[in-house]
Amino acid sequence: MHAYLINFLTQTATASSLLFIPIFAKEVGASDIEVGLISSAYSFATFLASNFFGRLADFHDRKKIILVGLLLSAIFFLAQVLVETPQQLLIVRTLLGFSLGIFPAALTSWVYEKSGNIGRFSAFGSLGWAIGQLLAGIIMIYWGIFVLGSIFVFLAFLIAIRENINGSTLKKAKSPLRLVKDNLSVYFSFFLRHTGAGAVWLVFPIYLSELGISKFWIGVIYFTNSFLQFLIMPRVERFNPKFLMNIGTIFSAVTFYLYSVATHVVEFLFVQLIIAVSWSAMYIGALRLVLDKNLEKNSVTGFLNSTINLSTILGSLVGGLIAEMFGYKACFYFGTIFSLLAMLIRVKSK
Repeated sequence: MHAYLINFLTQTATASSLLFIPIFAKEVGASDIEVGLISSAYSFATFLASNFFGRLADFHDRKKIILVGLLLSAIFFLAQVLVETPQQLLIVRTLLGFSLGIFPAALTSWVYEKSGNIGRFSAFGSLGWAIGQLLAGIIMIYWGIFVLGSIFVFLAFLIAIRENINGSTLKKAKSPLRLVKDNLSVYFSFFLRHTGAGAVWLVFPIYLSELGISKFWIGVIYFTNSFLQFLIMPRVERFNPKFLMNIGTIFSAVTFYLYSVATHVVEFLFVQLIIAVSWSAMYIGALRLVLDKNLEKNSVTGFLNSTINLSTILGSLVGGLIAEMFGYKACFYFGTIFSLLAMLIRVKSK
């Protein structure tokens, strides 16, 4: 299905651009706190777009929504080439984040309605992350990474033009507040886990760089996580989604703690197997839980994406402060604690 290819191309672009943004921000003069602000603004913009356009896609032509999102994303990926200051980076990343939040909910619900196979679709997104991170580690030149990302997303736009994406629309639906309330245990546990993860991912590439690990091996470390997700996601979909979310929170806590004690490339590569299982289980489990029981599939998917981005905002802000005050390892401990809290929410939800 061409939707898999669209997902692959957009995630490849997103991952290749995202990987070295903290390091790029530092090189154009940003402080640790400013790095956190740039990451938070990007995620907040995605949060707003995911909420609004996910809801809109339940009632209107979702093909137009997907096309607009893809075209704007291609433009702002390319605009990153022009960045020279932290302030410019903040503006461009905010606009890019908003653009990238427009289309994922509509794209995911289209696949679910057409095939019901979310695991394989999500796996191609992870493969895109894997290839994008590897390409970023190989290219290592910022403008080359940004141009390549723009090309990939524009190719996705051209593919989407030819697709019959329109599906069923709703004339009446539950209110957003009711949808959030009905799926609160899923969203809240995701929020806690990903808040911790947001602090971790903010500093992780900088931490690896300060350990003396090259950009190439940083790319390989990230590639390993995402490529393993590509292999794991189609295989975990058959399990109970509640079980998957529980496994995801536990393995997240283990991973973030192990990051704090690992020092060599081989050790980090081993830990990536655990985080790959964690994210595969939690993401597929959460998608299944909200899609299986709700008619408003664009809305609930958009809210899940928004939850991820809202937690990234908080995690990035807190991570920047923690890194500034206590060092990078403290962010890993923060991620561990919040993943354990997410596990408790899952246990109580039974």
